[in-house]
Amino acid sequence: MRGRIADMLSSCSLLDFGAVDLSREEEIFRGELNREILSFCEYLPQSMRTKAVLFLMKYFHVSFSDGLNFVNYFYAPAWSILFWLHRSCPDNRKLGPKYLKDAKTGHTMAMFLHAFDDHLTDEQLPVSHLALLMRSQSWMIMSQALERLARGVEEGTAIVADFIDDYYSSIGTSDETESLDSYCDFFRKQMATWLIVPVLMAKRIDVNEEFVRSAQMVYSSFGIAWRLLDDLQDLEKDLIKGTHSSLYTCLPNDIRKKWDRVKDEKVNQNGGPAGKVLNYILINGVIDQIRQRICSELESAACRADTCDLAGFADELRCLSKPLRNGECRS
Repeated sequence: MRGRIADMLSSCSLLDFGAVDLSREEEIFRGELNREILSFCEYLPQSMRTKAVLFLMKYFHVSFSDGLNFVNYFYAPAWSILFWLHRSCPDNRKLGPKYLKDAKTGHTMAMFLHAFDDHLTDEQLPVSHLALLMRSQSWMIMSQALERLARGVEEGTAIVADFIDDYYSSIGTSDETESLDSYCDFFRKQMATWLIVPVLMAKRIDVNEEFVRSAQMVYSSFGIAWRLLDDLQDLEKDLIKGTHSSLYTCLPNDIRKKWDRVKDEKVNQNGGPAGKVLNYILINGVIDQIRQRICSELESAACRADTCDLAGFADELRCLSKPLRNGECRS
């Protein structure tokens, strides 16, 4: 049994989304987002600019040889939603260059801040004067871009404020979700800042509220799928830290209590409460349950994207799910 548990943990850590082949146009678009990251550093005091660039290179695992491809840190649909929304826009409602530039700025900063905030608060990154400066400056740049984006959009200012409130209400409150469904609903709020630009763009493109709701649901499902994948990859880490991940919500109460004891008792996977939790997860197919939910979120999002003239985005979502449907792992 110990060998099977070890194999399960190894397989979880190797799970990953499938690769997305980008068009030349998407690569150009991604390059423009990469430049937003570099431009952000130019707003910092001169004495901190080089330090900030070096910090970001290390944080995003990039180098000059790969063209400082910061955005490659994120799965393609995280940012390509902007590309496909703009591409689907009718000629008579095309987004102007200034509006599109603000969309790129706002969304790039939102992507950065979501990861950066998480890593600062869980102490994966040390709090430093540079980190605090970068956090405050990127939030200011994002806020200003979103303010401009919201102008002329019906209830635009309220949309921005509501999403930001959702974000802070979710990250500032302990997660007491009791089921996988409620866990996923809770994460929709945690990714709220990522939703602002796609929703504002959708409202610019189509006054039909159904289109706006669909675009939001499509992108939310992608975000949820990514969160669930992350939970599978971090199963052992989350168990040791006592983090209530999506797998926790799939356990009965007696096994949840054992999960909560692992952090305090500091036992290994081969015995005590940790061993019992992992044994339950293995025997009861909890990994497959989460994997199936990931595929379900991606396929439902792809189907809805197809109906919204976002076929290219739908194809990307299906590329992500392919290895998970086939039970493959990254090497």
